[in-house]
Amino acid sequence: MTRALFALKLRLLRNGPHNERGFSLVTGMALAALVVVGAAVANRGLLHEGWIAVALTGWGGMWLFGPLTQPRHDPSVISRDWLRGYPLRPWRAARALSWTELLGVGPLVTLTCLSSLVVLAAPGGLTAATIGAVAMVAQLYLLVWAGKTVAVIAAWLLQTRAGMRLAATQTAVMLALSFAGWVPIAAWLLPRLGQSDTTLVLPTFGQLPAPIIDVLALLPTGWGYRAAIAARDNAGTEAVVVPLMALLALGALLHMGWTTLTARALRRPPRLVTPRRPHAPGRGLSLPFTTPQVSAVVSRELATWSRDPARGVELRSAWLTPLLMALIIGVTDWSWALPLVGSAAAVFGAMVAVNTYALDGTALWQLLTTPGALQADVRGRMAAWFLLFGVPSIVLAAVLWAVTRSPLGVVAISGAIAAAAVACAVAPLIALLMPAVGTDARDRRYPGQRAGDPTGGQMTIFPVVLLGAILPGIIGTTTGGHLWTPVLAAILLAAVSLSLTPTLTARLLQRRGASLLDVMVSSDAALLHRNRRHRWGYPGGWG
Repeated sequence: MTRALFALKLRLLRNGPHNERGFSLVTGMALAALVVVGAAVANRGLLHEGWIAVALTGWGGMWLFGPLTQPRHDPSVISRDWLRGYPLRPWRAARALSWTELLGVGPLVTLTCLSSLVVLAAPGGLTAATIGAVAMVAQLYLLVWAGKTVAVIAAWLLQTRAGMRLAATQTAVMLALSFAGWVPIAAWLLPRLGQSDTTLVLPTFGQLPAPIIDVLALLPTGWGYRAAIAARDNAGTEAVVVPLMALLALGALLHMGWTTLTARALRRPPRLVTPRRPHAPGRGLSLPFTTPQVSAVVSRELATWSRDPARGVELRSAWLTPLLMALIIGVTDWSWALPLVGSAAAVFGAMVAVNTYALDGTALWQLLTTPGALQADVRGRMAAWFLLFGVPSIVLAAVLWAVTRSPLGVVAISGAIAAAAVACAVAPLIALLMPAVGTDARDRRYPGQRAGDPTGGQMTIFPVVLLGAILPGIIGTTTGGHLWTPVLAAILLAAVSLSLTPTLTARLLQRRGASLLDVMVSSDAALLHRNRRHRWGYPGGWG
């Protein structure tokens, strides 16, 4: 059975989509090559070998915390749901499936990175290099099963309400570190940039303190490094064997744990759908300057953002990420940049709202069969987004400006206004142009279920909203006008975006709504791509 699953995974890897996998392979190999080159340089005494321990620890940390950055994404190519209906013993199926997890881009790239252990041990002779190779394989075995076990536990936690909050928090932490983690380093290199002083403080990569290296070597991610260095320095049999045996023992324990959890999941039948909370009719929301139809859509959207598990995680992470970014920036000398977090909040709000039509699923039929509902639906979604994300973004920029007295306050507020307006207008449009179809809304019980992968839409709307955020500042700088010129430019950009885009989105929804509903009913993303490829731009295409 293991051989059959290996052949199946090879066919899936060969015939499946290659864009994301190819990008990961090229990027990962480049980073792994840097670590290997660093180990070769360390052998010549040009770099302290402790930095290789730091790199290997960071690489192991990516295996441990990487699954937490995308807790709703199942990295397995062969889904365990495919094996649930087969007349196989769950333990046997899980054991056979476990070995296929070693085949993929991640293990290949990590194996290349860990070959630096062989390079470090090579000066000690052939025996030391052989021990380094054994340490490389044992370390890979531990890292792979540590990452797979963390992914399984995260998927299980996402089936609980506490897990939903945990998923939102960990996603926000990872996003905040990704987008603002460079600020402390930049503030170290340019500490007086806020005073227009561009004096660069050059860092020096000297020898790491011995206690730090000892701590890194005691961590499970450093056991392979510890064995390779001990073999090179002829530190004795015990110094080599103990970390290698610890790697194999802990790896085997994690392997067994993953197999047990997977067998338990295969043994458990799918649960019936039950609502998270009972439906109770409430009082409708009344908004000024809007029709009752638009107000009804706003009420529905606000309730959906709080009830739908997939949207709930995105909502919490979009609110929490800017606050964590402000915390990271606030502890550095770049506190003058804090008001810019308001624009970043609008960007994150736009990225989590690019798939709302696909998340609603087959409920789209109600919208398509109600006369005159399309225009109200588009404007209602825009108004709900502005209440949830746009207003908080502008308020956050204003509050941080008042606290820091930053010279970029006016630019930050104008950027937040423009970014909020562009995101408010473009998010429903992207949701129609690039829907990521997954589990239907009526069948979703927890955010761990597949609700579509909106990465393409997020990568599309990110530069659009970012351009809208920086455009007022660019206009204010190039014109050399009054201090409030960026605000006027932001208001003009907001007026143009909010007046033109809703009509275009409503017409697009009217034209392609029926075909999009067919895709929702079939839950076949391939049908969506075929419709785009064969009928894009032709009369009658997409409804």
